[in-house]
Amino acid sequence: DYNRLNADASTTPEVWQSSAGSIDVQFCLAKYDPDGNETSGIEYVTTTNSSFDYSSDSVKFTDKGGADAWPNKNYLNIWVCNLADNVLGYATLPSGNTLDKTDGVVIRYKSFGRGGTALAPYNKGRTATHEVGHWLGLVHTFGGCSDVDDCSDTPPEDQPVYGCPSFPLIDACNNTPNGVMFMNYMDYTDDGCMNIFTICQDNIMTGVLNTFRKDLKTSPAGCQGISFSNDASVSVIINPVDTLVTQGFIPEVQVSNRGLNTIEFVKIGYQVDGQEPAYFDTTLSLASSLSTPIKLPVYFTGEGGHVFYAWSQEPNHTTDEFIYNDTSEAAFFVRSTVPKNSSLTFANETGNMISFKISNPSAGTMQFQIVNIIGQIMLSGNVPVYDSATFTIDMKSYANGIYFLYGKIGYDYVKEKFMVIRP
Repeated sequence: DYNRLNADASTTPEVWQSSAGSIDVQFCLAKYDPDGNETSGIEYVTTTNSSFDYSSDSVKFTDKGGADAWPNKNYLNIWVCNLADNVLGYATLPSGNTLDKTDGVVIRYKSFGRGGTALAPYNKGRTATHEVGHWLGLVHTFGGCSDVDDCSDTPPEDQPVYGCPSFPLIDACNNTPNGVMFMNYMDYTDDGCMNIFTICQDNIMTGVLNTFRKDLKTSPAGCQGISFSNDASVSVIINPVDTLVTQGFIPEVQVSNRGLNTIEFVKIGYQVDGQEPAYFDTTLSLASSLSTPIKLPVYFTGEGGHVFYAWSQEPNHTTDEFIYNDTSEAAFFVRSTVPKNSSLTFANETGNMISFKISNPSAGTMQFQIVNIIGQIMLSGNVPVYDSATFTIDMKSYANGIYFLYGKIGYDYVKEKFMVIRP
């Protein structure tokens, strides 16, 4: 219908044959789902809903008995269901529509496709043709005697036309001698009567495809079964697990190669909740279709419930060709029995070696200073405190006396007093 390849194109009245347009667009069932997995492009969903109401949009949400949308950047979503009140279908317009979760077309199962459950006179697929026309920016050809659809090649039409009248059909707009273009796909006639989009309508739809819906033209969903060359994903979160007993943990993720090229490099981004993201570059040799675990640098967060996010990017230092399978997430809980702040305690003394123990560090490294009783800084530096909570300082070069150890661990400050006494 969109390419003027419909078998009934010849039935368009001769007076409008020269006005008929062809948008030169191809529709296809998706070859890849949003996770990059091969798909038939069709999801079958069992529901307890006997019907779906037009006004609630409930068919577009899994938790309301329907099915969640796939990202409208890469897909045209079509929901087929039992629409209430005998509504044939409805669609979202592209202008101003940024709601990824509701964008698309809904069609009553009795007016969808050709054959099957479709019933005459709506059994030639033209409900989809009509509604996708809306999705591509077209409005109805009727609605008053002014130019309601902004197309001069569709005659003014006062009211929608139903059934399948004879040509010409003159209405209240006094559009003699040819009457209204009731066979236009954007009217309400029976499927068997519809057979034309005009050149103006095709120009509008082409404009929408070049602006609001331009990303569809390069969608990796795969009309021709596109294979991705460089496509990495964080497919599984291995750690954190459900419950942690420390504020710090070593994240571990599974990275999968969903592309054809062997992945030699990938950047992993990760964060907890809305904290500042961290990034980790890793070199590897991951062949197509294989996966590997990757441990990331230590990460710290507070007690309570959290969500850990990790994602892949820049496989082989280039653009990931399918971004919708990049990210995974995992909810976890830091037990409330964990101390809320880092603490520093004296551990023991062996000769000149003074040992201290850090509890619940809020960072992987502690910046420290050793200060004498009159405030002079005797020693400073950094010590790792996550992997080894106990650290030791050699005081053999320092005189007997009282000293203080001051430390900064992430967002915590710690302090401990100790004494050096030699016989």
